[in-house]
Amino acid sequence: MTKMGWTLLILVAVAMLLAMGTGPAAADEYPNVSGLQPFAAESNYMSLAGYLRWMTFKEQGIWLSMGEAQRIVAEQQ
Repeated sequence: MTKMGWTLLILVAVAMLLAMGTGPAAADEYPNVSGLQPFAAESNYMSLAGYLRWMTFKEQGIWLSMGEAQRIVAEQQ
């Protein structure tokens, strides 16, 4: 194998290891919705879990499941 081939192999291996090391974030890494009223203008007329899902998507580009969002909201309360 050439030097370029080994370099490419190492880069791919490192990228895979970095991708595997990312797990679910802690509740404090999500937008804090604890002080908001559900179904009010401040929560964009959504439940707190729905608002958390939407804000997380806007900020991080990932959609949380409703169950995960409900768990995070409960932890923030």
